[in-house]
Amino acid sequence: MKKVVGQKVKKVDAIEKVIGKAKFAKDYSFDDMLYLKILRAPHPHAKIIDIDISKAQELDGVVRIVTADDLPELNNFGLILKDEEVFVKEKTHYMGDALAAIAAESEEIAHEARNLIEVEYEELEVIDNPFRAMEDDAPKIHEEGNVVCSHNLEKGDVEQGFEEADLIISNEFQTQHIEQLPLEPEAGVAKYDSETDTYTLWAPTQWLHDTQGDMAQSLGVPPEKIKINQPTIGGAFGKREDISVHLHLAIMAKLTGKPVKLAYTREESMITQSKRHPITFKFKTGVTKDGEIIAWESEVIGDTGACASSGPAVVHQALYHCTGPYNVPNVKGKSYTVYTNNTYAGAMRGFGATQSAFAYESQIDIIAEELGMDPYEFRLKNAYDIGSSTPNGQILTSSVGAKESLKKAIEAADYQKKSASTEEKADNSSTKKCGKGMATIMFGNGYGEGFPDHSFCTVKVKEDGDILIETAAADVGQGVLTVVTQIVSEVLNISQDRIEVAPGTTEDMKNAGSTSASRQTIFSGNAAKVAAEELLGQINHQAFMELGANYPEFEVKDGKVVPFEGEELTFKELAQIAKNKGEPLKAEGCYFPETYAPDEETGYSELAYVTYTFNTHVAEVEVDTDTGIVTVLRMVTAPDVGKAIHPQNIEGQSEGGTVMGMGMALMEDQIIDEGITMNPNMSNYLVPTTMDVPEIETVIVESGDGPGPYGAKGIGEPVTLPAAPAIINAIEDAIGVRIKELPATPEKILKALREKNDN
Repeated sequence: MKKVVGQKVKKVDAIEKVIGKAKFAKDYSFDDMLYLKILRAPHPHAKIIDIDISKAQELDGVVRIVTADDLPELNNFGLILKDEEVFVKEKTHYMGDALAAIAAESEEIAHEARNLIEVEYEELEVIDNPFRAMEDDAPKIHEEGNVVCSHNLEKGDVEQGFEEADLIISNEFQTQHIEQLPLEPEAGVAKYDSETDTYTLWAPTQWLHDTQGDMAQSLGVPPEKIKINQPTIGGAFGKREDISVHLHLAIMAKLTGKPVKLAYTREESMITQSKRHPITFKFKTGVTKDGEIIAWESEVIGDTGACASSGPAVVHQALYHCTGPYNVPNVKGKSYTVYTNNTYAGAMRGFGATQSAFAYESQIDIIAEELGMDPYEFRLKNAYDIGSSTPNGQILTSSVGAKESLKKAIEAADYQKKSASTEEKADNSSTKKCGKGMATIMFGNGYGEGFPDHSFCTVKVKEDGDILIETAAADVGQGVLTVVTQIVSEVLNISQDRIEVAPGTTEDMKNAGSTSASRQTIFSGNAAKVAAEELLGQINHQAFMELGANYPEFEVKDGKVVPFEGEELTFKELAQIAKNKGEPLKAEGCYFPETYAPDEETGYSELAYVTYTFNTHVAEVEVDTDTGIVTVLRMVTAPDVGKAIHPQNIEGQSEGGTVMGMGMALMEDQIIDEGITMNPNMSNYLVPTTMDVPEIETVIVESGDGPGPYGAKGIGEPVTLPAAPAIINAIEDAIGVRIKELPATPEKILKALREKNDN
């Protein structure tokens, strides 16, 4: 059979999505179903004095209204810290806090009832930036204090490094709130069975078993009492790591005794659910006159909003990645994760490393310019290689593709050759100036730093002889279910058309971990490969027992065992034989690599991540100096993937990630003023459209030495990281101004040009 790993194959869910048969959460309906609406906080920081539901209860069609007073037994929930209330009782922390849930016979009635609820409250000072939150006299958003946590990073002797430096450069960089904006807003359906005291949900999540566990501790029930079925997911980008509709669905299903549906509007999603962290980076870097980086000091301050969510890990990762893919012998840093009354920030593609990449790659370009060095040569001189040491002391022993990625991108972009349009910037009569910029990044794969990280997968032969894969890995559009199918197809030498993937569920499926941290190809891919290899061993054993010594040599292909002589055995026949013996053809695989938690004082970790992915972008832009408008003309990307299991998937991820990075660089900005989201819909939250997408060329860099199946590494997030800094560096190349606060809007560019001209 033709090999499938490394080939462009049809995605397993392609047809059902194209013809409209894919079932998303809102597509689930049941007889006698009720519809929910949630009353949110009237003010981002306020004491709740009274919630009057009397008028709403009188409305025809309203079945049940619930507030915190009705459910004193509920526990708080949250990904890392349990600091989120299911229903707020005493004080609001942000505009997304839930005060009440309304169940009604129609969505319209529930909406009308919500508007009839009266809330009496006392406004408190709103803390909308982390610097005010860290002041001694700032009101406490949570009783424990406004600094959620801090982390340290120390390697070598940074003070000695600065003494030896010929040049010291200090800069401050700022990133913004960004909305993940998956196509599908949060939604779900739930049922409750009073006889078994079990909850059943159809609601998307990036991590089935973690959502199940978080719900269980909040409701005070064993996890096995909660069954979550994974619908088709309309995108995620980190937004579906946090609980959204899940707890309110479960609670109202139990209290009403009926199926319930809850679907957020786009505005509700944007106000209520997580964002990308705005992070402030303060860098001080020391270099020698010949371009060697010898010292780097960082302060990283992240606004995690009203709830911790993934914040402690996100901001820590931003600190850990703060020197990029470059050798720096002396490093010192500290990060702070801080509560504010803004919408909470959580996971988003890149998980802190995206913000960090903008900052360090801007700093790298600034240093190269100060030294009079070519930015490519400066990067190449300092880039990681085998034997390099990361900021927390991990020695890189394999799969270090930083230099190869950099070289491939520069070559494909023909970086040294200025295009005709670029040369126009020397023409003072033209208002349109063009420039090129680059950025190279690193990204740790998996949760890392000692956090338990594993995936299970089961592969079995069905009675009809076809193959069934059972994995709880969430496919959020990136294609992990296609990848595991390719791997199983390769191992068993059977057509993908004869392989089925069971829908994800917490019932009878073991944990596959989160679809995040660019980990699923490595973790679930390895688990699927282990399971398929074990199953192949069972098939070989069963076939040998049946064929006996007469036919000791055979091969497995196309769902059959084919002896070199004699009659073949089909998988269907073998499955029946195995069933009769009480030994079904079924195997389980698990991948559970070890990483080490960092030292609290220094951040040292001998093995922080299982591997690192590297990527380089080269951007070419045109800047209109009359309007400040930036047009991205071309992007070249060179992701270091280890092994491309599905090249077309990688190209798609690369293009999508590049466009997402463009949005971060130029336009996306969730504006939150005094805790209030000012642009909570698509009419005023700007994202790139198809008209903004430039020519994108992806050069896949393969080394085959990653820890994943067939040498693969994760690329879902690293494809985004270099885009924003490459574009910002290209803008500076075009017009000679440096944008240090994202996004680089026309207003900021014109202001920078005016300041440049004034000087």
